[in-house]
Amino acid sequence: MPSQLTDANAQVFMIVFQIAGARAPDEYARRAYDDDELQDMMLGGPDDAGVFDADFEREGDSFPIAVLSAIRDIQRVFPEATMLRVEPDDLVTIAAIAERVGRSHESVRLLARGRRGPGGFPAAAGKLDAKTQVWRWSEVAQWFEDNVGRIAGGAHAAFLAAVNDVLDLRRVAGDALEQPGVAEAVAALLPEQLTVAVHSAA
Repeated sequence: MPSQLTDANAQVFMIVFQIAGARAPDEYARRAYDDDELQDMMLGGPDDAGVFDADFEREGDSFPIAVLSAIRDIQRVFPEATMLRVEPDDLVTIAAIAERVGRSHESVRLLARGRRGPGGFPAAAGKLDAKTQVWRWSEVAQWFEDNVGRIAGGAHAAFLAAVNDVLDLRRVAGDALEQPGVAEAVAALLPEQLTVAVHSAA
């Protein structure tokens, strides 16, 4: 993610969110304009599905702090909306990987097939169709960092993947965790670091 240094302690981070659930676009724009904490946000859309792009230039001591503060402000001002994701998407095709790392499609394809480079390229996360595989950008970015060198947008890939996974879980939790005991069993699958942090804050 690009950032611009503002002083010795804070940076301005460019962050893009997608939020759904809009019913009155003009009302959304007015509420954003009237809120003091959202003066660093530009609201675009909605598209035909009612999805807005919320583009932030959010100041923070770190990228995660900036992202989480922006999420809190969006939820406060638009409590009825659904936070879909923080851009960019974690699931990527070979073409998307090539664009993000500045290589040709063929170069990335050969790396992914183990026919070029050091090997050990992350396994595909799934398929969009019979011919199109997708990978998790957080895993691919780490592989490039470890084996090729620093790449743009790689530093925060794992954090963004974790946030988007949590947002996905929030959207499906109501229906998926209704059966007794299921919520507790799913919670037990959370990473130990997250579980410890939640208990410490309680």
